[in-house]
Amino acid sequence: MILAALLAGALTCGLLLMARTVLPPPRPLHVLSEELREPRTLRLAAGGRRRWWERLAVRLGAGASARLASDLAVLGRSPTRHTLDQLGYAVVFTCFGLLPSVVAPLVGVTVPLLAVIAVATAFGEVGWTYPELEVRSRARAARKAWAETLTVYVDIVGISLAGGGGVEDALMVAAHSGSGPQFEELAATLRAAQTRRHKLWQALDELGERADIVPLRELASAVDLAAESGSRIRETLLAKAGAMRVRQLTDAEAEAQKSTETMGIAPALMAVAAVVLIGYPAVARFLE
Repeated sequence: MILAALLAGALTCGLLLMARTVLPPPRPLHVLSEELREPRTLRLAAGGRRRWWERLAVRLGAGASARLASDLAVLGRSPTRHTLDQLGYAVVFTCFGLLPSVVAPLVGVTVPLLAVIAVATAFGEVGWTYPELEVRSRARAARKAWAETLTVYVDIVGISLAGGGGVEDALMVAAHSGSGPQFEELAATLRAAQTRRHKLWQALDELGERADIVPLRELASAVDLAAESGSRIRETLLAKAGAMRVRQLTDAEAEAQKSTETMGIAPALMAVAAVVLIGYPAVARFLE
């Protein structure tokens, strides 16, 4: 009964994936606008070289969820590249799922066709899901790196403001004062906003919203509030930097406590194994 339910669930998920491939969701407007902004010769050349699985990846990647889109944005990856990885892993895992059906006839074992399809479908679903789990884990680490970078960034902004610089100049100088992908992303975002004559803190808020970076959005809100209300922005940023440090310290202590608790599992398992090893002869003799 349980095996039949698992096979039915695997087949249902496979059919849903096939239906999504044949009837994909409508593509977002920003994806279409980016394609229209590309030069025509580039689009034609890309269309001539693009294979059928790349076109399939474009269609499937257009319906990515908001959470997945933010994770890909914080990692700097496109939905199409991510969908190509999912298709590749799905094909490889499906081949692994079909391997027992190829080896079984060689040893004289008959495998039902339904079981072969169900196992291959289940392996394919695992391969399809694995890149998304990896992206989620890497995005969590990237957001942690962003929080650490923003703490340093806010300190540099406060130092620039203490030296008599303006808000926009302090934001630009601080973005060019560090190294690493986060500082490069900040500098590129602020440079683009300055070129388009937009408010720099609004550009930071848009970047934080797109990549789901909460400390960046909080920083943009603090700068916007101080700029609009005329309050003392240097004290506001220093208080914000202090709050970010306290939050990072709390997270680090929580992770250390979690690691400490996890380290106690191995000795407990070893003690249980030792008890079983010592007591097994006596139990076996008693049962005999």
